Amino acid sequence: MKKTAVTFVLFLIVSSTLFASFQYQLDFLSFNPIHKEYFADRSRPDLSINYLFFFEGFPDRVLQDTYVDPGKPNHTVTVYPFEFDIPAKNKMVRLKLGETLSLFRNTFTFDNWLSPISFDFSMQGVLHFLFTGKFDDNIGYDGIFFYGATLSVADKVSMRIGMHHYCSHYGDAVLKNLSKQDLANLWITYKYVRMDTVAIGLSIEPVSWLRTYAEINFPAPGIESLRPDMFAPNWMTRDGHVINPDYPDSYNARIVNVGIEFSYPIFKKLGNTTLAYDLHMYEEGKVQYDKVEGGAVTFDENAPWELEHTVVLAQEINDVISIEVTYHNGRSPFNNMFFQHASYLSVGARFNPGSTVTLYKN
Repeated sequence: MKKTAVTFVLFLIVSSTLFASFQYQLDFLSFNPIHKEYFADRSRPDLSINYLFFFEGFPDRVLQDTYVDPGKPNHTVTVYPFEFDIPAKNKMVRLKLGETLSLFRNTFTFDNWLSPISFDFSMQGVLHFLFTGKFDDNIGYDGIFFYGATLSVADKVSMRIGMHHYCSHYGDAVLKNLSKQDLANLWITYKYVRMDTVAIGLSIEPVSWLRTYAEINFPAPGIESLRPDMFAPNWMTRDGHVINPDYPDSYNARIVNVGIEFSYPIFKKLGNTTLAYDLHMYEEGKVQYDKVEGGAVTFDENAPWELEHTVVLAQEINDVISIEVTYHNGRSPFNNMFFQHASYLSVGARFNPGSTVTLYKN
């Protein structure tokens, strides 16, 4: 009986220590996510416009992966070059319409180093349009979104887990630059698709001006929409047949990205100056195909993952607008052109809404 009483008293002491001055807040909607977007991720959801200057990798062809014989590791790659030059070649306009929404955010604040603790349902989406340099013809667009749960502890550590989606579509600038014969041969619905893969991310901010993060994105059993077929793991099927039965069990079409961000108000009358770096690693790099002339597809378990580097320097002008300069070296900014290695410099502006709708606060 005495042990029980002592335990109860200790519980009250610990509880009162942890939850003194306890406060609770429920936000219905916020544009300030508790797990922030990765600043240098080229798929970052935001509202922005940029002008891209290509050093290499401007779109000039379409690649088609053809799954020849169901049940056998038999793929061929065909390349369809553009018949005419796109105006303002080596220049591109990128328009992104996207945002991250924090829904039904619960925040608990108390006198402890763990405070505050927040969790919510997060939705993240962006339509990523790419136009020719004269901003007249559409090269294509990517639809990218995430939905899932996010958690933050002490405003220093956050994580997210949920479903992530990529889907790409050709625009008129591509289709009208293919010959009539190529259009007749090309499966127009062909596109780069990852629908819906699992995403798990972790972010750490040890001090106010520094952030590091890592995320893994992978298809899970039950997910059948991943194209082109040559990127499918050995458990994925198409029309009742295993697509790549000879691929090793270790391969699962994973994408891993890591990054670091430095952000500090160097110019006091303006906002933060941010320098960010993102590294994307694609396990799809183990799938070997001729990226120029086309040919047979093979798998090399010893091949390295494909790497992609992006560096961003941004300056907030006020609470609404930032100016950004980006250098990218890796995959094309248009996911359907994943086979074209691209490097480019971009200059543009980003718009930063930051409002919150609170339902309750004690």
